[in-house]
Amino acid sequence: MDIEASRLRRARAFGAHEVLDPTEADLEDAVGELTRGRGADVVLETSGRAGQEALSVLGTFGRACFLGLPGEVRFSAEEHYKKQWTLMTSWTMSTIEQARCADFVVAHHLPVDDLYTHSWTLDQAAEAYAWFDEQSAGKGVFEFAD
Repeated sequence: MDIEASRLRRARAFGAHEVLDPTEADLEDAVGELTRGRGADVVLETSGRAGQEALSVLGTFGRACFLGLPGEVRFSAEEHYKKQWTLMTSWTMSTIEQARCADFVVAHHLPVDDLYTHSWTLDQAAEAYAWFDEQSAGKGVFEFAD
């Protein structure tokens, strides 16, 4: 899910089965249709701006992880206690999980380099951060010369 068309295109290029733009479709209805009414089993909120939307599509016994900052999520325990959700935040993975993730990437030949749409040298840091502040597309990386 994203409101930026370029990000939705990249998600499709990376193999997403479905992409949703909540400005063009009712998110709850669309996820309900995709899951035959169950709701999402897992939601990863990375923007810090869609916490309530994440909860609105989370199914019973669903798990949601909130990574985006600043981020705020509010809910009534009384309204939702029967849903049996697991909600968590995460700042980073442990070194053990990072190693497992790296092993998975290597084992499955995932094109991680293709995630990056922009690259800069350290001398271009001001330009890089100006681009990042726009939050308009892709991911960037600083490259270091050997």
